[in-house]
Amino acid sequence: MVQVSMLWMPLWAYLMIYGLIIFFFLELILAYSCINRVTLVKADKPIEFSSSSDDGKAEKFTLIDLISESVPEFKDGALSLFNPFLINGHAHTMFAGIRKFSRSDKLYFGREIVKFSDGGSASLDRIISYDSYKDVTLTEEDTPKGQTSNISQNTRYLTRSELSTQASNDTKPMIIALHGLSGSSAEAYVRCLFSRLHGQHEFECFVLNSRGCGQTRLSTPQLFNGYWTDDFRFALKHLHQLFPNRPIYAVGFSLGGSILANYLGQYGDDSLLKLGCVIANPWDLVHSSFCFENDFISSKLYSPIMTVPLKQLLITHFEQLKENPIFMEAYESGSYDKVYKLKDFDDYFTSKLFGFNCAAEYYRNGSSLNRIFNIRTPTLIINSLDDPIVGGSDIAVPIKETTLHPYLTLVSTSLGGHLGWFKWDNTRWYADPLSKLISEFHDKVGSKDNVEIVVEEKNLPLVNKVVNGRLVGPFI
Repeated sequence: MVQVSMLWMPLWAYLMIYGLIIFFFLELILAYSCINRVTLVKADKPIEFSSSSDDGKAEKFTLIDLISESVPEFKDGALSLFNPFLINGHAHTMFAGIRKFSRSDKLYFGREIVKFSDGGSASLDRIISYDSYKDVTLTEEDTPKGQTSNISQNTRYLTRSELSTQASNDTKPMIIALHGLSGSSAEAYVRCLFSRLHGQHEFECFVLNSRGCGQTRLSTPQLFNGYWTDDFRFALKHLHQLFPNRPIYAVGFSLGGSILANYLGQYGDDSLLKLGCVIANPWDLVHSSFCFENDFISSKLYSPIMTVPLKQLLITHFEQLKENPIFMEAYESGSYDKVYKLKDFDDYFTSKLFGFNCAAEYYRNGSSLNRIFNIRTPTLIINSLDDPIVGGSDIAVPIKETTLHPYLTLVSTSLGGHLGWFKWDNTRWYADPLSKLISEFHDKVGSKDNVEIVVEEKNLPLVNKVVNGRLVGPFI
């Protein structure tokens, strides 16, 4: 009788096999669970901030250094426990749209109507105290001409006296936010960040409500889009004139992120901003639209739902918009009744009102990815890789562009959806670390006069430009 012995392996082989089993098991949990994992993408040769210390020695550091020292939530490989019932991007996105969070991060705003050079107007909401909101009695003269007297429950117009005395030469930091599609200062994804920046870090916080948004009445027959940066530029210059010594920071969410990224790329060194934060931006509108319209849930649920407030925007401001012959031609042709999805709205209205032939042309020209290499402002990017609105994969996020661009830093997450990122207690994951990072950046960079940005010209990315329809650049 022959005895068959058991297969023998050395101890290191057993340890390797069990290690691989544990590794793949953990990977499976991370891929299909409520555990979020951060990937921090940095430039190969990032800009450095150089400042002189008391002993005359130059101190140099990068944005990555600030993250490593003060913001562990943004470090590469950082793990966070998200809501266990929200296991993918669709779940986070739906939850963000369904739940209003009206009792969370409650803020009060004072509103100023900003008049643009073309006669258009938008509203600039700034955080005020509850006592200031409650104790001030408005008169009819305080309601700007052409605007409704009823705004929202937590917002009031600033009085003429407040507007005339708001200018200051102090150095208090301030930040301005750009909301998402048809949003306003009331959005929970804005309030969660501002409640911390204002309450804990003492920032003056502003939100620019786009034309027609946030119950702001139109004064010209023109709306807004992700490529239109003139209003933001005007608002920044307005704030800079009122507060010439204050450093200005900016954060853009979703479509507001597209506006901010386009603006940073359009104005380069002349952005007036110390730091830009671009969150959940659809960098490539063509790719995002394709994924959005071909995904079953996105096309059947998100797209029709997101189109409803846009169509309502047209009805609300119809009396003003009808003065635009382009709008009336589209409206009277029955286009309004043909609009069921977001691309339909952009095809029939957004593109036409801004001189494009169709949505596809608007998407190609309006994609902020086109201008990313001309950014010359330190910029932090936050995108989720399971965001169904942006495109739902790493293809939709500027990973390679970040490695080539000294001014960019990208925080990508495995979970979060579109403007979701809900932790186990339903607070938004980015609110605490982002407010902390902006505050740290201000303390070490924005508040100091002796800090310089150090970057070698050879490390800057090449920039091609289009002049009169012709591509021109370093090698063309």
